Amino acid sequence: MMMPCEDISPDIHQKKLARRFSSVWLIGPPMGDELQSLVCHLFEPEEARVALGLPSYLPKKLKAVARRAQMTEAEALPVLERLAGRRVIYGGSSGYSLMPLIPGIFEYFLMNGKETPMHRGFGDRITRLFGTGYVKDFLGWVRAPAIRNIPIEEHVSHEQTVADADLVEKLLAAHDTFAVLNVCQCRQSVAFAGGRCKRARVEDGCLLFGSFAEGVVPQGTGYHVTREEMRAVIRERWERNLVLLTANVSHESPNAICTCCDCCCHGLETINHFGGMALMAEPRFKAVVDVSACTNCGRCLRACNTRAHTIENKEHQYDPTRCIGCAACLSACPEGAISLEPNPLYLPPSESFTRLFLRLSPKVAAFGARAFLIRLKTRL
Repeated sequence: MMMPCEDISPDIHQKKLARRFSSVWLIGPPMGDELQSLVCHLFEPEEARVALGLPSYLPKKLKAVARRAQMTEAEALPVLERLAGRRVIYGGSSGYSLMPLIPGIFEYFLMNGKETPMHRGFGDRITRLFGTGYVKDFLGWVRAPAIRNIPIEEHVSHEQTVADADLVEKLLAAHDTFAVLNVCQCRQSVAFAGGRCKRARVEDGCLLFGSFAEGVVPQGTGYHVTREEMRAVIRERWERNLVLLTANVSHESPNAICTCCDCCCHGLETINHFGGMALMAEPRFKAVVDVSACTNCGRCLRACNTRAHTIENKEHQYDPTRCIGCAACLSACPEGAISLEPNPLYLPPSESFTRLFLRLSPKVAAFGARAFLIRLKTRL
């Protein structure tokens, strides 16, 4: 049985692995007690030794990993298979590789919906790690926002809809394969840490489009739906004031929609508690408030997930810099005092995840170029 790092000191391999997870190449949190506790929970000392031999992102075969770990293939193979089966590393026909903690292990480890002591301990530790606000430090070298809200058509005029490709319906039309994950990893991790969602269930998992949706049924992590069923799921969740967040890429790219809430979503937690608005792309539309029609009822405040609406001295206050264009406040307003208008600061999303990755920062771009060259050499 694995002992958590709160009870024992991490060995040298666990410390080295924690430091590796903290690197900029793995988009990691700073080295600290929370990170070491998480690594010790996921990797026993022998497993950490093998994991240190893994490449980041691009898989390598058993022989190369064993050599880097200074082990025989017979020694390394059962450890690699155990880690891959536990879903804390990538393992497949192309080989084995190390994933970032977030995004990566967090989603991959929790998406099967298991509730073992290992999963509960991970959920508690990852929630504590997010609670340090480390993501705000990552924002210091990000040059392009990673996520965006994708609006639903109901509150956008016909003229705006015709001109705009940044809408849910465009994403639905661009793909033929759709799936829903069995669980939401954010809500599950918060539940494991003793919290509870006020807007949704743990079972309200992320929505997948295109090639992202193809592998969930064989892996047992989700189920396929038709285009009409996906449209209905999106509508139902949006009506519960869940925010439709997606990667900041074109609707034509394979993608996912996370239906997020301010009480569980770790991205919104960073925005609301740690000044992380730089994570979010400027939305295609923003709310505009008609102060003459506002009665200061506060319903928009309760609907908003990013604290753009507040009540101060019994009067409504609106901060447009915190608006992500989700239109939850518009639906909540009984007076019709809120509308959506085009945002002049809007910039189109990246064409693909590769381009988004290269836009994130000079450091990440340099790593992306290096990874591309490595891949090119393997094909020659």
